Amino acid sequence: MPKLELSVPITVACTPERAFDWFADYHHVAHVLEGVSRWEPIGEQTQGVGARYAVELRALGFPLRSVLRLNRWRPPHATGWESESGLVKQEGGFTFVRLAKGVRIVLHITYEPPASFVGAAVARRLDGLIRRRLVVAMERVRATLEGPV
Repeated sequence: MPKLELSVPITVACTPERAFDWFADYHHVAHVLEGVSRWEPIGEQTQGVGARYAVELRALGFPLRSVLRLNRWRPPHATGWESESGLVKQEGGFTFVRLAKGVRIVLHITYEPPASFVGAAVARRLDGLIRRRLVVAMERVRATLEGPV
């Protein structure tokens, strides 16, 4: 199965620093991303390159578990991760670009569905579900960041 890619851009009326700091707090993930049942740090480090997280996301009735490790951390410009384990190999990140009246945030993810776990038809359904969830999540992020401080 080939790698799948997606990008979800949003423009938010706040500073890149505020947006980066919000994303840097792992507690926020479960509040905006539907289906996340676990997103917990492994060890003491919760931010910066090397921080690791135990993650579980339910999709099409299946629990997808993985360990993600932060591999990019450039406040307030970019943060990113890669999977260390799990059925779905992935890497991704957020970029934050200052605009005249806010920040452009782009979520980019590349992932490889395991052919042994799901067939091509299910992989396409899973891809559509993930894309919809991420678009909704980014809209929730916008609403949160543009809300009261």
